[in-house]
Amino acid sequence: MSELAERIEEARTSVASTGAKILVFDIERMKGQFSAEFWDLNDFKGRRIAADMVTLWPRTICVAWNWYGDNRIEFASEWGDGTTGMLTRVWSAVDEADIVVGHNVAGFDLKKLNTEWRDAGFMAPSTYKVVDTLREARRQFGDESKTLDALCTRLGVSGKTDKYDVEMARRALDGDTTAQKQLQEYNEGDIFATLNLYDRLRGWMPSHPHIGPFDGETMKCNQCGGTDLERIGTYQADMFTYLEYRCQTCYGIVKGSTGTRIAISKGVR
Repeated sequence: MSELAERIEEARTSVASTGAKILVFDIERMKGQFSAEFWDLNDFKGRRIAADMVTLWPRTICVAWNWYGDNRIEFASEWGDGTTGMLTRVWSAVDEADIVVGHNVAGFDLKKLNTEWRDAGFMAPSTYKVVDTLREARRQFGDESKTLDALCTRLGVSGKTDKYDVEMARRALDGDTTAQKQLQEYNEGDIFATLNLYDRLRGWMPSHPHIGPFDGETMKCNQCGGTDLERIGTYQADMFTYLEYRCQTCYGIVKGSTGTRIAISKGVR
């Protein structure tokens, strides 16, 4: 096993030991309809599309998810669970989660599900923190393409298993069992890809929510919950300096919460 693989495995073990409920999930959607099919009203720039012209809004047709640290992948679909059943199952998972992880999950998946839960009369799920691997990639790196497939390919980890095909999705909704299986495999493949990307980005996500319970005394790495922290220097803010540490499990960097004042004035514009 390579040094990188060992570090990833150690970080996974560290995260699991915290008991944090981390949900990795991905949704697949179907186009809406009025006089033509569409994903978004922006598809018709220059043409005003009124809401009452829409006969069928774009919708989620299947969802796959995994509890980090568990080998099982759960799957719910419109054809297997019914629309309400599918929405209920994924709502229950999000409601239980401490942290939700996905690629573009903050900008897309969660907003789309929130819309459908609202329309169906669901309550808002209980609060959770979000780790969006697309947002983290945009913050930290200069990859020319930051799609899930491109990032996984560049990092040499297992990525997406196929490409989304609207016609395949339509056949699945029409009862084609082969298409249903293909779409499920595609959806679940995105979960494996997201898990692999999430593991590779660990150590590079300074804004990652803290994992696991706080005992009031022990300093922990926010990204993996590790307690083996090595002093590496100081972090200087505008008016305070803080002790800085590197986690010896995932190599993430954290700073202490108690600072030393270095100035009594601050520049202004």
